[in-house]
Amino acid sequence: MLKALLIDPSRFQRSVIASVFVRRNVEVDMAESAAAGLKALADGRYDILCFSLELGDMRGTEFYREAQKRRLAGGMPALMLAATPDKKVFDDAIAAGITDCFPKAEREDLERYVEQWERRANRRMSGHVLLVEDSDTAANFCIEVMQGLGLKVSRFRTAEEAIASLAREDYKIVVTDFVLEGLQTGLSVIRAVRGQSGRKGELPILALSSIDSVARRVDILRAGANDFVTKPVVAEELAARLGNLLMLRELFDQLAAQHELVKEMALRDGLTSLHNRHHLMAEMPRLIDEAHRKGEPLTLVVIDIDHFKKINDQHGHSRGDAVLVAVADILRGIVRGQQVLVRYGGEEFVLALPGTTTLQAGLGAERLREKIAAANPDGLPVTASFGIATLKAGETFDPLFSRADAALYEAKRGGRNQVVSG
Repeated sequence: MLKALLIDPSRFQRSVIASVFVRRNVEVDMAESAAAGLKALADGRYDILCFSLELGDMRGTEFYREAQKRRLAGGMPALMLAATPDKKVFDDAIAAGITDCFPKAEREDLERYVEQWERRANRRMSGHVLLVEDSDTAANFCIEVMQGLGLKVSRFRTAEEAIASLAREDYKIVVTDFVLEGLQTGLSVIRAVRGQSGRKGELPILALSSIDSVARRVDILRAGANDFVTKPVVAEELAARLGNLLMLRELFDQLAAQHELVKEMALRDGLTSLHNRHHLMAEMPRLIDEAHRKGEPLTLVVIDIDHFKKINDQHGHSRGDAVLVAVADILRGIVRGQQVLVRYGGEEFVLALPGTTTLQAGLGAERLREKIAAANPDGLPVTASFGIATLKAGETFDPLFSRADAALYEAKRGGRNQVVSG
């Protein structure tokens, strides 16, 4: 459980301010003076510090400088509250290292800060870290911090070993020192990650280096690192930078997933959930190329619901939609493997059947025709006509579809509810 230390001379103010933390399930210890606050910091462990500008025995900025001098306030947010906003006072507080300042009368800003801080502090991370660090002391320190955050860690001493592991493992973030055992440096690790294909090439990279120079940082960032930490590493800084990089990664993953969903929705028919004609046009060049290259058959089946306009006119569009959904479900039930089924438009469906001969497609179409005729969707008698064509040597999609469509026309002209091969 997170714990806050609150320092204010007024019991009433302590109670009011403490409620902001308690509402976020943060335990609160209270002190009424700077001296009492310093003692509490020396005796306990806290995750956040909140104190007033006026503490009675000293001012808030003086208290915080003294806490820093005694090494009691490092690694935690420090918030100062003032009765009235004063830019000079707030600027002095920021210069002293205080995280943020808030007017006491406007608790909304404090509440928003505490809410966001608590959410981030309690956020449990997950994922697999690639740690490249040749120093056992530094590696053990980083591993302890990372595992404490909920992360799994694989550590390597050399760039060569780490790079080899990229093909085997699914990492969520890379943390690499600059100077390593072996011939290669951290720059080699960074370049290897960025050279990966797909999402692996977009892994967040946090670089470590004991040489803190502008030129070194620029080299590392130019190579493709997302962030940089100077050694010796501070636990709180490492945790914060890892959290930020992982959060950004998750946001990008969510955006990518949403993008894929939008793309998929654009290729789906909203009524039947089948793919639409755009999906067929995207898939057919590949299927036709494979059929020609392998010398295997590829058969196209065009299906049209008979007298569908009459169904809509006599029974209404809602029942017509029910018929479309029912027929789509029957067709969906037979699709296997590389086969492609789409609602081509209106009452027309298309099946692309790789590796299927005209005879095989005809037998399957007869079974489908019988199923549709026996289904009586939404209590209505429904039949369908089928046109079949098999790919010829050197043929492209347009003439193949034209032949299947012409066979469908023959089926309709011949009385409907039948299968015709072209």
